[in-house]
Amino acid sequence: MNYTNLNTPAALTAFCEQQANQAWLAIDTEFIRQDTYYPILALVQICTQDGELALIDPLAVTDLSPLWQLLADPNVCKVFHSARQDIEVLFQLGQQMPQNLFDTQTACVFLGYGDMAGFARVVEAEFQVTLNKALSRTNWLQRPLTHEQINYALDDVRYLAPLYQKLDSQLTHKQKQALATDFADMLNPALYVTDPNQAWLKVKGTKGMNSKQLGLVKQLAAWREQKAVGQNLPRKWVISDDAILQLAKRPARTIEGLYKLADLNAGSVRQYGEAIIKQLDLAFATPENWPEKPIKAPPPTPQEDILLQLANSFALQVAQNQGIIASNLFQKADLLALIRQQTSPLDKGWRQLILGEPLKKLLHNQACLGVIDQQLILSET
Repeated sequence: MNYTNLNTPAALTAFCEQQANQAWLAIDTEFIRQDTYYPILALVQICTQDGELALIDPLAVTDLSPLWQLLADPNVCKVFHSARQDIEVLFQLGQQMPQNLFDTQTACVFLGYGDMAGFARVVEAEFQVTLNKALSRTNWLQRPLTHEQINYALDDVRYLAPLYQKLDSQLTHKQKQALATDFADMLNPALYVTDPNQAWLKVKGTKGMNSKQLGLVKQLAAWREQKAVGQNLPRKWVISDDAILQLAKRPARTIEGLYKLADLNAGSVRQYGEAIIKQLDLAFATPENWPEKPIKAPPPTPQEDILLQLANSFALQVAQNQGIIASNLFQKADLLALIRQQTSPLDKGWRQLILGEPLKKLLHNQACLGVIDQQLILSET
């Protein structure tokens, strides 16, 4: 497979300057994130609009300024499949958010592949090509890369380019507009930089906790975030979510008490025990920093419950027809917000086009439900 190996500053600069005239580029990355907080970028693969393949070696070219400039060019569309992780890696390293994004995984919703369409599955269905995914866990930091590694990496953009072209030709203007909203949301820096004071919001399992317990979770999660960033360690290496939850429910008062926790190993206690006790004491001493429990929306009235059941049935039908996991398409709270004419996640992006708009028509008597071939069908009145 012919490709350009961009492993010198001059080669990278010349390539990026040339691509500034392209309408779009298909891009993928390979990275390692096992023993660090920040992912380590190991390779960037590009397929140009003209079909040229290129590999950028960030281990050989440490100054990637030309790449960051190209990614930030709003005139060049950057095409990814499942873009979130790629964007995170590129943004954290380059400290510059890419502009003008197209995510083929998201767009594949409109081809009936669902919202979690794997690249290999889509390529096989669209191009009758079976990709070899055996190297997905390979060591991308090794040099030289093997012939198999190079082919594997290039395949991810070699077929991404025609997939984008197919999507671009098949999507309607309205579908592209809906997707543009989702793509813009993906480029929000807040998604990729965690504020230590907001880190507790990512700790799963806090439902049902009172304000004091949430205050302990908040304090410990903020300390963990700062420690993990400072030492470039995975969060769980400092203290796990389970240990934070256990301490929030049954806080230890002494280092000796930490050894009794099932979710905190002795090594972590020896290394961080004193700091953990300090954080717990700080949380108890500052109740003004405890988060307030979120105010729950009032439960549906009997009439709203009838409409909610109707909306839920239709939403489940849409999810099944589109091949989307129902919980990734909607929550009952989203449906209830629509019924109450309140702001809902179904008000924008592909969810609005697939479900939000049809449901509003149904709820506002602009459409009616029927059954054809045992499926719920919406017909406009």
